[in-house]
Amino acid sequence: MPWKLNVLTVSIIVIFVCASARAETAKNLFYERSIYTDEYGLSYYPDYPPAIGETITLRLRTFKPAQKITIYSDRDLKIPMEYRQGHWWGKFEIPGDYKDGGHFFVVWIRYPGHVLSKSVVWYQAFKEKISAEEESIVSLYEDIIFTEAKESAVDAEEETISLLISTEGEVMSPEASPLVIKGSQSISFKTRTLEGSKEGYTAGTTQSREETLRVNISGSTAGTDIDATLYKTNAIGVSQVGENEEKISILLKRASTEAYLGDFTADLTEAEFAKLNKVLSGARVRGDYGQWGFSALYSSPKGYSKFSRMYGDGTQGPYKLGYSPVVIDSERIYLDGILQSRGEDYTIDYQAGTISFIKKIINTKSVLNIYYDYRQTVYQHATYGLRGFIKPRSGIKLGATYLDDSDSFVGAQTIRSSMSQEAFDPQSHSVVGVDGSFILDNIAVDGEIAYSANNLNILSAASTKESGRAAKFNVNSTLGPLGIDMHVKKIGSSYRPIAEPEPKQAVWEYSGALSFRPGSLFGGKGNYGYEKYTQRGIVYENIYKTAGFQLIPEQLPSLEYNFSEIDESNDPVTGSSIKRVITKNSTEMIHQIGFLSGSLKGTLEKWLSGSLTKEATNYRKVNVGVATVGLDKVTFSSNVELENRQEPGGLQPYRRTYNLNLSATPSKQYFVSSSLNKIVDSLQGNTDVLDLSYRAQPNETLKTDGKYTITSVLEEFSATSEAVSKQAGSFSLDYRPIKAIRLRYLYKPNFTRIVRTQGLSYNNEQQQAEINIIPVQYALLGLIYKLGNSYSIYKSDSPNYAVKENSLDTNSILYTIKMAPFQILSTEFNYLVEKGDSRTLSSTQEPHTYTQGRDVGNKFEAVIKSSLSEKFSIDSRYTYQKIDQGTMEALANLTDTKTHTAALKGIWNPQEIWTFSLSGAYSRTTDYLLSQITYTFSPGAGIIYHLGDKLRVDFEYTYSKSYSGATTEKSAYSLRTKYALSDFVDLTLRADREISSSPNYRLTDITGNVEISL
Repeated sequence: MPWKLNVLTVSIIVIFVCASARAETAKNLFYERSIYTDEYGLSYYPDYPPAIGETITLRLRTFKPAQKITIYSDRDLKIPMEYRQGHWWGKFEIPGDYKDGGHFFVVWIRYPGHVLSKSVVWYQAFKEKISAEEESIVSLYEDIIFTEAKESAVDAEEETISLLISTEGEVMSPEASPLVIKGSQSISFKTRTLEGSKEGYTAGTTQSREETLRVNISGSTAGTDIDATLYKTNAIGVSQVGENEEKISILLKRASTEAYLGDFTADLTEAEFAKLNKVLSGARVRGDYGQWGFSALYSSPKGYSKFSRMYGDGTQGPYKLGYSPVVIDSERIYLDGILQSRGEDYTIDYQAGTISFIKKIINTKSVLNIYYDYRQTVYQHATYGLRGFIKPRSGIKLGATYLDDSDSFVGAQTIRSSMSQEAFDPQSHSVVGVDGSFILDNIAVDGEIAYSANNLNILSAASTKESGRAAKFNVNSTLGPLGIDMHVKKIGSSYRPIAEPEPKQAVWEYSGALSFRPGSLFGGKGNYGYEKYTQRGIVYENIYKTAGFQLIPEQLPSLEYNFSEIDESNDPVTGSSIKRVITKNSTEMIHQIGFLSGSLKGTLEKWLSGSLTKEATNYRKVNVGVATVGLDKVTFSSNVELENRQEPGGLQPYRRTYNLNLSATPSKQYFVSSSLNKIVDSLQGNTDVLDLSYRAQPNETLKTDGKYTITSVLEEFSATSEAVSKQAGSFSLDYRPIKAIRLRYLYKPNFTRIVRTQGLSYNNEQQQAEINIIPVQYALLGLIYKLGNSYSIYKSDSPNYAVKENSLDTNSILYTIKMAPFQILSTEFNYLVEKGDSRTLSSTQEPHTYTQGRDVGNKFEAVIKSSLSEKFSIDSRYTYQKIDQGTMEALANLTDTKTHTAALKGIWNPQEIWTFSLSGAYSRTTDYLLSQITYTFSPGAGIIYHLGDKLRVDFEYTYSKSYSGATTEKSAYSLRTKYALSDFVDLTLRADREISSSPNYRLTDITGNVEISL
């Protein structure tokens, strides 16, 4: 332990010595035109401070290679940044209406590995050039940097930035931008009546009706922008129990004032203690008028706030949240303290209450903190809040917040009395807070105080009432190259923030940090932090220490050293007492050559656990990484981590982690996107995550595309939950050596592998080969060959899971000839041969026995279509089909049939508005098992009347009668009508009636739909 403290002490001494040595020259730093942070240096050209109204050049140099950089002004104007000669360059014209004093840029940096960083950089601008003497007294708050936590996301930059930006532009006049109303009202109904008995149908009458309304109003009137959307559905089924859903959103914006009605996520997050970040339904009003602003809301929550904390299990999931269903958009998921992005990092099943990660495996040391809302409410509930702020002068901001989140008295007593299990009382909860920030010269100060009141039972005057207080104070100061940060936080044991189900209470927290950066070459930092809090009734006490330095010479490899020590009293997930100290020492070297950067990092890590018996686990890690920098069409990053560890029991397992991310679109003909995460662990086995897709067309004759995914998840078996690897793909190859020949091949693998046994629990492989030949202009020859193999294992065969429950092997060949020798005649001939072999487990006891099955099918089809004139055409079809199905060695002991079918249809168009048709079909089916022959005749007629796009009526009648083996008689009527009542209203009606005398039944279906479009 002493040597660890010495490292921190020496680092701090070095910082102070260097600071003292440069104290004399600190005031000359104004002339360097650069602002340095822990991540980059930002330079201004031609002069600093810049003049308002002039165009300046920004040059940004990151201390670690970055793949993309985007800068926004404090008016949300995007400044494109281009990479060249080792720096990122951009131009910005300072608006002429800027005021003298401080302004800021928002800097977004995307690093290799999909890590996104956001920071705010302050600078000064003046309307007129100032002299060198005046420049020496320009305030230093361009050195004050506020950096947010990094977020892990795949290509999340644009999505995140879009949330940051509020679109600016001129408000158009009502004449130039009138209100535009769009929408539709749909009413549909269905009635089914069955008299008699028909297999698969229920006798009697069933009815259903559904109404859907969608309306959108957008535009501007009287200086107010309007965007309103209404979505409403109402469905009544056979049980006569209606399902209703209604969503309304109305946005009104006038100058700097905005009003919103509907579902939204509360964004009262400027304060820490008096904040609200929850999905609500109600109204919100806010305005920002420069020197002051406000935000107010009145709403009802969509559910109760819940919290879940867990370790990873070495797979992608699914991870169960504990309660379901989950309110949509309510979740906030942190992985090791880093906020995750839905759709990029994870997917969520809101109904089941589970999350699964997309492109990475969550190892067993990683901690997941998940905040979400459980979609259930018991009492009537209301949430309202009000926040206001003022800026009395430049650099000063004061704010106040009031929040109330309480159950209603209305009906509360009745609801409480009806509860039998897991009863809980209606409560009230309010929070009031005051916060402020002060930025002046070389110092930034911010603080906050808050008070909470919680009534645990509003129905009882003698109920428990809790109240608590919270306060924090932060100081950030720069003295030339020296930076000082101090932080103090105190939260009472009874303080409860709004919508935090399991908050930290009785918090005592403080930290201090020193940093030293005289320029871009060298930077050092050190930090000490202490926190003690109570959560879930468990007292946690942690100490944090960090120190490090950077050497970043241009054109040469950079060197960075970091030391950290975490002293934990309890396990962060289970809360059990562990008395653990985690110490890390790491050194990293990074070098960039052109558009490629390489890194080499070594880490020594020690986990020391136990208060009496010290048990140490030592980790030795080496990381090697390669990434591209500044390329638009190609982004690539890869990392290999080799980990060896020595455990207290003497074991020396190893772990190898391989990460690769590639996205390349060099031209329209080529595209590839790949994400790979592979872990090889000597104790836990191998796990893989892959997401690969590509497209390539090197020339007009050859084209290929494909997609392949590997996911590592948990799957439920009858006795256990097993980690499995699910792999699925789809690949195609299209080759046209000459214009008359086309070759195509499709391959679709799909299987599940059990990680523990390395055996397959499911497999389904499909292949297809095609060839099309055009020997002459009006003829086509085609062949399609399909091959399928599938099986699944018996999930009760624990623990080996080696017994197959069923399997199926299929193959088929389709021969096709299509010809159109004359303009009035076209023909098509198809011959299909299908075969299948199956095995089904019939005895689960050893020795296992199976029932075998065989399917053989042959089908020939000939189609001839002719147009004898412009008004008369004839379609004819002949089909022959042979089906054999059997078990064991028998080929056709289940099904043995042969069917001949001939059909003829004539179509006559005497006028443009009328179409008549007559049809007839004859089929002969021989059942060799029953030794019977069935003859079926099916005459029919049809009429179509269409009056342009206004009206169309279709009527069809078919009579069918079978003789001999299976005697049936059936008549079918079909009437379809579509009528456009106007340009906005369409009516569709369909009636189908089927009458059968053997078996005896009458089936009537009536469906209708009215569509009103605006």
